[in-house]
Amino acid sequence: MAILKKEVLFLSIFSLLFFQCVEELEIVDEDIDTLIEDILVVEATITNELKRQVVYLSYGKGFSKDTISPVQNATVRILNDSGEIFSFVQSRPGKYLSESPFQALQGIEYQLEIENEGKIYQSENTVLSTSGNINRVFAEKFTNDEGVDGIGIFVDALLSEEQGPFLRYTYEETYKIIAPLWTQFDMVVLDPNFPYDFGLIPRAMEKRVCYATNASNDIIQNQGIDLTGDTLDNIMVRFIPRDNPIISHRYSILVNQLVQSNEAFAFYQALKKNSTSNSIFTDVQAGFIEGNIRNARDREEMVLGYFEVANQSNSRIFLNYEDFYPEEPLPPYFINCDFVTAPQPLYRARDRL
Repeated sequence: MAILKKEVLFLSIFSLLFFQCVEELEIVDEDIDTLIEDILVVEATITNELKRQVVYLSYGKGFSKDTISPVQNATVRILNDSGEIFSFVQSRPGKYLSESPFQALQGIEYQLEIENEGKIYQSENTVLSTSGNINRVFAEKFTNDEGVDGIGIFVDALLSEEQGPFLRYTYEETYKIIAPLWTQFDMVVLDPNFPYDFGLIPRAMEKRVCYATNASNDIIQNQGIDLTGDTLDNIMVRFIPRDNPIISHRYSILVNQLVQSNEAFAFYQALKKNSTSNSIFTDVQAGFIEGNIRNARDREEMVLGYFEVANQSNSRIFLNYEDFYPEEPLPPYFINCDFVTAPQPLYRARDRL
């Protein structure tokens, strides 16, 4: 399941306060904060992959808050028209995992149901999207519209005959980090009293090389609907400038493709467009972005979110910087590391006095 970027959700919640006309408004920050912070935000996508499915619940973030407030101790379940009920448990605040692995199946309707603070929220009945697979993931040298040189990660998608080209992507990237100014010694304090006796001893563990993993935090959808036969080619899901240190050594990216319904595609497209506008007062007056989840007893309550049942496929590739820029200097390190002095084993401060 892809995780929506929290700032995207916040801006979209904020936009629901303003509609199709622009007029002078007397806005009280406290009132806006209260309204926003009462809105339930739901991130829920289940797929045809056999796994523990996940649902994220939070409240909106007002102007006075720096973080998202998770919804805790809610009751979450998914029901289908075959009579099955899949219960979820809270694994951490705001994150709910299905108690056991399951997968969405073709021809079956699914419904999300949430109980929170005495209220019941239900999604519309939703079916699994039609099939579609990643044909290949590949990397190429690429210059973007701003003239920045780098490496683009592209996807060729293979779609079924009845499937419209409605695709959403998430990714997880892992990269190797090698500390540029590394020493095999650790500094230890031998005597904490002035004049401070300390020394350098061999490290117990080799920590020069490590690995980091990051997940995508943006809404990535294919642009355009031009098909070549049953394929949609050259969809860029990631651009990495050549001076980004994450590609200095070994880099890997796992790309996930979600085949969406027309309605789900339109929801995520509106969410992204609304949150990236230069001015939500003028350029985009979208009003409330309506999803498919509502309060079962109060249809007027605003809920931001979409319950999606999507066909998923994924593919991973690996690359090295030298594959694209042979015999060229590596990108600069994440931070500026200045070499102060060469380490000397068992060097003591009092030896200088």
